Amino acid sequence: MSPTDRLDELFREFTASSWRWECQGDYAIDAAKLQRWRDGLPPDLDAKRPWLDYIRSVTEAGKTWQRVRMLTEPLTEYLRWLIEQTQVNVDAGEDIRWIRESQARELGMPNYDFYLFDDERVAIMRFGDDKLLAELDVLDDPATVKQHQHYRDIVWPPSIPHSEYHHT
Repeated sequence: MSPTDRLDELFREFTASSWRWECQGDYAIDAAKLQRWRDGLPPDLDAKRPWLDYIRSVTEAGKTWQRVRMLTEPLTEYLRWLIEQTQVNVDAGEDIRWIRESQARELGMPNYDFYLFDDERVAIMRFGDDKLLAELDVLDDPATVKQHQHYRDIVWPPSIPHSEYHHT
């Protein structure tokens, strides 16, 4: 099973909460989406609709979907694009927050992305040179889960909700 297929499986299986630490300055993005943004055009919401519908269904079912995104210093072009694309995710039900890289490093946050599902499973994500998901380690041993709960618990409070974040 590919890492992406396994992650999709985890999205279907979790029962109460999904929490993500997102700390890469760049991820794979369709060049046309980025070019639309560069040209000052609105995002193609039709392409994003399946994800937004999924988030709506999850949150309407009473599950939480939260993430903290780390802001590199200086911001990458990808992150500048992402900041402008985030409100539709929030409107669909995601609770997305931002934290500066220097603040995240002071807190001891890891340099890899991960999901914490239901406070029971950790999915550690590793990306290839092409910025695509290359590896996914799914772990449920108590020590690993506790460590990642700790990461969540220290970075969530100082992170800025998207609705309060004002990029300059």
